[in-house]
Amino acid sequence: MAESIAELQQKMKAQQFLDKAVKAAERGNLELALSLCRQAVALAPHDANSRRQFHETRMRAFQSEKHGGLGLKMAELGAQLKMGKVQALIKQNKPDEALAMAEELLDVNPLSSKLNAFYFDVAQRTNHPEALLSAMEVLAGACPNDMELMLLLGKTYMQNGVYGRAKDCFQKVSAANPADLNVQKLLKDAMAKDTMTAGGWEANAGKRGGFQALIRDKELAAKLDRNAKAVVSGDDAEAAIAEAREKIAKEPKNVNYYRALARIFLQNKRFDEALETFDEARKVNPSDPELDRNWADTKIRSYEARIDALRAEGKAEEADALEAEKAQFAFDDLLRRVEAYPNDLGLRYELGVMYFDNDYYDDAIQQFQLAQKSPKHRLEALYHLACCFKAKGQPDMAVMQLEAANSQLQVMDDLKKRVIYTLGQIAEEAGDNDKAFNFYKDVYAADIGFADIGERMQRVHAAK
Repeated sequence: MAESIAELQQKMKAQQFLDKAVKAAERGNLELALSLCRQAVALAPHDANSRRQFHETRMRAFQSEKHGGLGLKMAELGAQLKMGKVQALIKQNKPDEALAMAEELLDVNPLSSKLNAFYFDVAQRTNHPEALLSAMEVLAGACPNDMELMLLLGKTYMQNGVYGRAKDCFQKVSAANPADLNVQKLLKDAMAKDTMTAGGWEANAGKRGGFQALIRDKELAAKLDRNAKAVVSGDDAEAAIAEAREKIAKEPKNVNYYRALARIFLQNKRFDEALETFDEARKVNPSDPELDRNWADTKIRSYEARIDALRAEGKAEEADALEAEKAQFAFDDLLRRVEAYPNDLGLRYELGVMYFDNDYYDDAIQQFQLAQKSPKHRLEALYHLACCFKAKGQPDMAVMQLEAANSQLQVMDDLKKRVIYTLGQIAEEAGDNDKAFNFYKDVYAADIGFADIGERMQRVHAAK
């Protein structure tokens, strides 16, 4: 059935909101971008581009903010209590409203396994495959090392017949938990299904909640399967590259399309083409710090690939020379970016680490003192400040920074262990073995394998 004029006008309006959202995201105004994406999705709830941009922007916004552990848990619990309202909307045959409310719940924590599981179920039950697929792709990209979420993704892909992608997820979980027999069984089932269905799309179309009932033709099915893969290679890569180039040709100002194209090149280790793509994107938006970082990271990966190749050929001297060139590039480029974005405290922190690693302690201190103004980098900056003062023979100044960091660290994570361990080192060097022992004991109780903690415990205990 042909679309009505009203429907076409609605789609055009949604596209206008989406274009503005993309521009806002490019400028780093994620809050505005997210608001515009919501309006685009409300106008065109089945549009795949709108959904994808919405999910990507929400994930970027969430990851860019600092979230307290307890506050986040309480907010997530509140979201779970509202799930019944979504179920009621589904029973009332209001699928778009149900999915919109499920989106609101996922806003609370787009990395939550429980909220994502609920959202996936709602997207399937309300016949929104574009929402389901885009949410899964963004989640997979945001947390590739979270095995709980990988397991959830794998099971959801299995439910929807995308067996190849389910296999990829289960392989990751299996590698992380090789003794888990349940995961091994899931992996075997996915591999068997993938083999039997020649690419992962189940032949018996029409199952309730499955993608198959919603996909119009095989070409679209292949495209969805290709887009869902974590790594696209071979013929799939060439097809994905062609699709990405078509999108760029249609919307040359949309830097997200350049990023997608560069990502495919990177997956296939085609670094020169990835660099060219990022260069084109930087011309579109020359003041985007994230694009600058993408370009620099790609350049370093290119260096590393060439260095590895030289070492494999036994050309150690050439590899060493290129290693030195890579280090110089990394330093020069980081300086360039700090000058270009002087208020980017994350870059200040990175520059401080680089100075510290090369024993330029005064320069490092200057950068860490600036970086500690960033809530995200404050505690690491305090720790590194302490390390600088310790290296300069100023233990009192080091202890001040370490105690400030320690008072704000509530969980015995890696940073807290490093902070307490360094306090122990300073106490031991000052001859205060009782104090050193107490510090080391806390680290030892949390992680017996941390650094040389066992050896230090024995030495200090013997001295006592």
